[in-house]
Amino acid sequence: MINKPDKNAKLRIAGLLSIISKNRSNRDACLMLATELARISRFDHAIKYFLKANDLKEDYISLYNIGSLYYKKGEYKKAILALERSKKQKPDYIMSSLVTGLSYSRLNNIKAAVSNFINVLMIDPSNKTALAALSILYHNTGNLSDSYRLMKRLSDKYPADEKLITIKSDILYYSGDAVKSVQEIKDLKNRSEKFKRYDEYIKSVPVDICNDRYGSLEDKVAKLESEDAEDSDNLMKLSLVHLFSGNTDSAIDYLFKARGQKEMINSSF
Repeated sequence: MINKPDKNAKLRIAGLLSIISKNRSNRDACLMLATELARISRFDHAIKYFLKANDLKEDYISLYNIGSLYYKKGEYKKAILALERSKKQKPDYIMSSLVTGLSYSRLNNIKAAVSNFINVLMIDPSNKTALAALSILYHNTGNLSDSYRLMKRLSDKYPADEKLITIKSDILYYSGDAVKSVQEIKDLKNRSEKFKRYDEYIKSVPVDICNDRYGSLEDKVAKLESEDAEDSDNLMKLSLVHLFSGNTDSAIDYLFKARGQKEMINSSF
């Protein structure tokens, strides 16, 4: 999405264009103009002026900027070419390795992606993006133990990050440890302010207002629990009625059971 430049941005861009028209060798003006254009998502024009600056004098930052803009455009091969040159100039600049890894992963070159993420972690062992990306790559290639080890390291360091906890729960689930997977979500529910607010709201709903001509919530729970325990639709209904009765832990349990049944059915076809 292209951002519309405000009045000040337009004035800055016009001023920089004027400077460059008078002196095409003004590298600083080219860099400043490229940065302004990137800020308003004019990626093609930004790349043009970063390339001009780079022709005047090549450096790892301008190469990184070119590569990162190609990455944003989805042109991953071009991104890699610029980023690899940036890495050669300054191997310890982790952003170049990080975006190179992301570019290779987009091209499904897992070996190259892993190598770059490991390179990042050798310099910055706590890098959140590299740890998460490497964990997901390990998970997708069947290396579940290393995937979980990295995700646990991340979730221990960032316990309030709900996305990381959800990924960790998924890794546990697909590793065959559904009990721990469910517990991660329950623990998150107790820590997360968003979950807590929702939990409190659900528990504040008077149970009697959920009653209808088919009976109370307790009647529905009893009826559903007496029916087919292997039916995923039935398990989903149980999850919902437990949710509306305020028993959110049981709702999570039945939701995961329903998920397991659905996946079992899909895998049999």
